[in-house]
Amino acid sequence: MRVLIADDDQLSARSVARVLGARGFRCEAVADGEAALEVAAQTRPDVLLLDVHMAPIGGSEVLARLQGDHRTALLPVICVTGDKRPQTVMELLSAGADDYVTKPFDVDELQARILVATRRRLLLGGVSPLTGLPGNVLLTRDVQERLDRRETFGFLHVDLDDFKPFNDRYGYVRGDAVIRGLAAALLEAADASESQRMMLGHIGGDDFGIVTAPDVAVALAEDVVARFDRIAPGFHDPEDVDRGAIAVRDRRGDEHEYGLISVSIGVTIWTPEHPRTTEAVADAAAEVKRLAKSRPGSQVALDRRRPGASG
Repeated sequence: MRVLIADDDQLSARSVARVLGARGFRCEAVADGEAALEVAAQTRPDVLLLDVHMAPIGGSEVLARLQGDHRTALLPVICVTGDKRPQTVMELLSAGADDYVTKPFDVDELQARILVATRRRLLLGGVSPLTGLPGNVLLTRDVQERLDRRETFGFLHVDLDDFKPFNDRYGYVRGDAVIRGLAAALLEAADASESQRMMLGHIGGDDFGIVTAPDVAVALAEDVVARFDRIAPGFHDPEDVDRGAIAVRDRRGDEHEYGLISVSIGVTIWTPEHPRTTEAVADAAAEVKRLAKSRPGSQVALDRRRPGASG
């Protein structure tokens, strides 16, 4: 298990790393919150031990920025503090910390809290077991928080085309591989994007959602399509790739042809003038996604309606 230790007292950080290392943990130490955010996003550790009294940014801001980045939104965080006041503990847990320990701490207790925090996040954090991405609960929460702050943001509804015929033709094992491949394309496109404040979610089945800055939404969708289209032929048998289609028989034995697996993305740009409900955001993105799906092959469609316009 990989542990990132963020503490401006490097003597203390090295001591904790040495003790945990002797117990089988792989540790890396950084000296401030900015470094913690950067290393966490780049290396994706299993847990972060965060000293809450570092400069120039404190624990609460680090927690908020971790949750606002798709690369770190699910990272379990254990705050380390010398402040034992109940109000401080409540503030840290409310800000997103999974647990806390007070200095000086017992190493056995710290190890137990690390294991419990990582296990709890896997069980309760809404992580898709197939893709490892946040689930619908966390995605919806991110949208609601942006609505509450009256932000302008982009929402992408990502959906595979003719996924059921693909599963009928090749089976669920290869179908799961396609879903994981699409998730990988989403992550790669998000990592390459200029926007760092982004949330990716696996809504369920072959549906995904992305919340991002409005100015990069369309470019991000087009990048996802390009990345997925490059890997899509590899999910098919060579003869189907040569034909450019798959043949599937229905329950009556009639044969139908479908194109190679592709992806459709509906993009909507949400402003403070739009309705402030997550259902309205999801409905608008789903509607424009259906427009994309009405066209052959992988497509991106943008909702160009003004707030208040009917479909």
